[in-house]
This record gives sequence, C-alpha cells and structure tokens, in this order.
Amino acid sequence: MVTASAASTDTTTKPAGERKIVVAKELGYCWGVRRALDIIEDAASPESRVAPIGDIIHNPQVVERLRNRGVEGAQSVDEAKDRGFVRVAITAHGMGPHLAEQANANHMELIDTTCPLVIKVQRLAQKLVRQGYFIVMYGDSYHPEVKGVLAWANTTKSCAAKHIEDLPWNAPRGSHWEGAIVPPRKVALVSQTTKNIAELMEFSNELQRMVMPEGGEFRLCNTICEPTTERQNALKELTSSAHVILAIGGKKSSNTARLADVGNQMGVPSYHIERPEDIHMEWLTAVGDGNVGITAGASTPDDVIQQVVDYLVARGYSAPEGGIRPVDPEYVPSF
Repeated sequence: MVTASAASTDTTTKPAGERKIVVAKELGYCWGVRRALDIIEDAASPESRVAPIGDIIHNPQVVERLRNRGVEGAQSVDEAKDRGFVRVAITAHGMGPHLAEQANANHMELIDTTCPLVIKVQRLAQKLVRQGYFIVMYGDSYHPEVKGVLAWANTTKSCAAKHIEDLPWNAPRGSHWEGAIVPPRKVALVSQTTKNIAELMEFSNELQRMVMPEGGEFRLCNTICEPTTERQNALKELTSSAHVILAIGGKKSSNTARLADVGNQMGVPSYHIERPEDIHMEWLTAVGDGNVGITAGASTPDDVIQQVVDYLVARGYSAPEGGIRPVDPEYVPSF
C-alpha cells in the first residue's frame, strides 16, 4: 500500500468537495493487456490448459478468473511439464529467449502474449549492444520485463538500476582518485515501459553527468509506453478536482504503484488498493466532503474498478458522470 503522509492538498485552488466520484479519463486495461488476454482466452479451455510462466498480468482477480478457464501459472517450464501441461505462455511483460528454447526442448507449444511495446524495447536493446553501448535499464531489477529485456540484450555490459547507487560505477569519467570506477565511453539508457517520466529524467540527468566527460557518449531512449504516459497525465489532471485518490490495481502492479506515487507528488493523498476491502474509511473522512478520484493500473479490469465505484456510491458518494470510461476497440498505441 502506498501511504500519503507527505501529501497535502492545495485547498486554495481546488474547488470545494461535493462527495463526488471523479474518474481519470484514462485508466484500467491498456491495449497490450487486452491483447494478451484475448490471445490467452482464445487459446485456453478447461480441456486444453495453458501455463503462463508467471502471472499473465499483475492482477489477482484476473489470474483467478483465468484459472477457471484452464489458465494456471507456473514458475518454470519444468514445473509446467511436471504438472501435466503441454502448452506454456510468455506473459504480457515478456521474457528472455531461453523460454522458447526450454519449451522446444520439452516438446511443448509456446504461446507468446508479449506486449509489442515491450518487444520494441527488447529489439532496441539488441541494436544498442550491436552499436557498442553499455545498456542501463531504468527499472525494477526483479520485474519480468526488465529481466526479459536484459536477457535479449545478451551481454555482460548491461545492468538494471533505479538509483545512481545501483550502477557499477562510483565516479564520473575522468576521475582518477583511488577506488574510482568510471563508466565506459558509450552508455545507453532505456526504461521499463511503466515508469514515471519525471523520475526517468532525473536519473538520466545524473547518469549523463557521469558519462559525458572526456569524450563520453550518452544516449537516452525514452521507452516508457504511450498508455503509461496517458494514464499518468490523466491522473495529473484528476488532481485538480479530487481531494483523495484511489489507484486500483494488483499489489505486484508497477504502473499502479507509480500512479499512487504521482498523485502524492501532486499534493493529493493517494493510495494503492487492490479491491474495495482495502479502503480505510479514515482516508475518506480525513477530507470531509471532498471528492474521491479514481484511477487504475493497466492490468486492472473494468469490473474491479466498478466494484470500487459501487462501494463508494453505497457510502453516499455521487456516481461518476458517464460511467467509468468509453473503450475504443480499434485503438492501437503508436510504437
């Protein structure tokens, strides 16, 4: 759960609350997640089971729903085989090339639901390696997307980092003091697709200062995906009318956590919840008759968002005008 102890609402510019539910213009399932679910649901049935290696998406309600359709996660190809599966799937977050090799070696069918926006980063990392860059991936080192991208890069000249202290260097190029470890001449920075652009830029500026001296070459590739950016921008707009914000998504969802972070940074108490039962009434009473803002991560289905809305309506809040949001079935993000 993301706390909001440091956030303070700017009451001098925000309109008075009316106990309304206000919903971000962009929230919930993104194009890549919808695509992944369509692929896996078309492929699976109780009689023809599929084992995604890991969660197909980071949302427990969806994972449980898929289990009833014959989709049940495994931690490895070997585990899936031992449990009697003959088909495995790559999740929307992607995975390294080893998974296809393991599936082939075990004579198992492989279903690939990797988001094309993640595949774009995988291919970019390979290209940058061929061009002689050391690859730094801004993101969570434990996240399957980050692990997958670095696996496709297939080089020892790469690392994942969220802070400058995570890097294998401790000094700018040109430093000669004892114990100084400096970057190589060419460094490229890519990002986990669900990260915050402001945080990426802050990290990028620090890294650039380390790399650029003495003929260093630094390249920033903004690989944060369009749906993530749209949701973060919609949230920033939401802060102008909300007095408290609920960001709905699985506890493993990186992009939901980022939404709560952005809300807090914008001065509105914001909380990462998974379901209505996670809501603490003191969060709401703390803002009196204030409006409750609703946003949701890219792995959060509409019915889970609606459950939170219904919970609030039952406690006296006005339902959002026009419902949650319209869905354009023909939308494809630019990439």
